[in-house]
Amino acid sequence: MDPRLLYGVDLREYIGWDQDSWCPKQGILTTHQEYCQWYVTRWALRIMDVVRKYDPDFIYTDGNSTQPYTGYLSATGHKCDAMQRVIADYYNHTLKTRGKVDTFSIVKFHPGGNGVVNTSEDNWPGGIKTDQPWIGETAYGDWYYAPGFVYSAGALIRHMLECVSRDGCFCVNIAMRPDGSLDDGSLKMLAEVGDWMKINGEAIYGSSAWNKFGESAGNRVRQSPAGKINQRQATFKFTPQDFRFTAGKDGSVYTFCMTVPDPGTTLKITSMGTNAQPAVPAVKSVSLLGSPAPVDFKQTADGLEINCPAQMSFNIALVFKVNFATA
Repeated sequence: MDPRLLYGVDLREYIGWDQDSWCPKQGILTTHQEYCQWYVTRWALRIMDVVRKYDPDFIYTDGNSTQPYTGYLSATGHKCDAMQRVIADYYNHTLKTRGKVDTFSIVKFHPGGNGVVNTSEDNWPGGIKTDQPWIGETAYGDWYYAPGFVYSAGALIRHMLECVSRDGCFCVNIAMRPDGSLDDGSLKMLAEVGDWMKINGEAIYGSSAWNKFGESAGNRVRQSPAGKINQRQATFKFTPQDFRFTAGKDGSVYTFCMTVPDPGTTLKITSMGTNAQPAVPAVKSVSLLGSPAPVDFKQTADGLEINCPAQMSFNIALVFKVNFATA
């Protein structure tokens, strides 16, 4: 790559180019049409090249318009159909190589309406959201690399649980160093996330929301702090009364205790009592993912009581697999 390609035209000649802290709002590049056409052509060809080399499951573009150059907000000054051509090429490639279109594209901050898939940045809906597929997206530390990040596999996993329990998917940015590598903190953290997922992945992959996303003591569900994952999330403390739920593709309901209680602790899940609303069937079996030990449980009117095993070597969060009796 020619390093000169990192530099474009001098935007300071346009009035208001810096009116937004992260993206100009409108009216730029009106006197640089040749540059615009060169840029957008190169952009389109590079995205198409990525599709052919890596066959991605989805394409995601950020910004305050449909990007690039569609005549809206910062994309004023030059108008073209590059995005439409790129996405059409992407779906045609998918159909040719996979036999069906099982991919999708997200154009963030598009004007008007929602698409097939939507996103929630650095946050999650207040409750279960099933009207369309959505991705809870965030960055670990930031969208770009900087020293001083606080690495915590637990913080990353708990943010994921806030999303999947509400019927969302989860996407996290792990910032690369300038040479494209990951620093030691990121590598260690991701290995720890992988270790947790090896034990508990069946509660995540292919899951959907249950009839509730979670519960805590009292009337309000305690939640992880929103925002990019860093110090606040890493130091936030949950209690053994904080739970999240997913419905597994195997028909089981998975209960996540958002911390690791002491061995022998009795947990009570009020959402699974015989008097719970919405009503639940009788509990047939309970097991603890990653543990061969049988789990003692009792379903009462006011909750499902689960006794944690006397020997536990877990971290971040416990996951119980609950099976209900069927008629």
